[in-house]
Amino acid sequence: MKNKIYFLLTWLMLVATGCSADEPQKESTETPQVEEPEEPSGNRKILVVYFSHTGNTRTIAEYIHETVKSDLVEIKTVDTYTDDYETLLAQAREEVAAEYCPPLETSVENISSYDVVFIGYPIWVETAAPPIRSFLNTHELVGKTVVPFCTSGTSSAEASYNLIRSLCPQSEILEGIQIRRGTYDTAYERIVAWLQEIGIVELNNGV
Repeated sequence: MKNKIYFLLTWLMLVATGCSADEPQKESTETPQVEEPEEPSGNRKILVVYFSHTGNTRTIAEYIHETVKSDLVEIKTVDTYTDDYETLLAQAREEVAAEYCPPLETSVENISSYDVVFIGYPIWVETAAPPIRSFLNTHELVGKTVVPFCTSGTSSAEASYNLIRSLCPQSEILEGIQIRRGTYDTAYERIVAWLQEIGIVELNNGV
């Protein structure tokens, strides 16, 4: 009888205070601490090199450059590509089919000093734009870590990755990233996540 009276009194107290024995704890309203990427650990020297025709690849290259604290070099051709789409498409098809290497203005004289080289480009005719073939044929990347990244409409990037593997047979080729048209609003966040996944940057946990 005493136990029944005790439980009855306990239930009345819970009702009076508006509580329930099964009520979950209120979620914290504190803003979670965002983990920021930090520059790569160790003494690896990094270069981000890219070819950009419309500026999209340049934007991605700058995101990577800012995140990994690298050197940044734009690949420039001797003859500028046209802005007329149909003319450019016809030229790109011819150059890709012929495996043509357009002459470059750009030359990285100290390429041997870098441990990691990011290679950026737009996808043209389902592969890397021809200036990338020119750059890789004129710069020795043996023993280096090479990381491709590209921008595109709807084409796959796989053929461009295979091209880079074939031109850099004695390099370690890491998983690349492709930023498609219409997804640039989330590009920075995806790039940071990708750089973490491939081990280029780590999260700064305040340690």
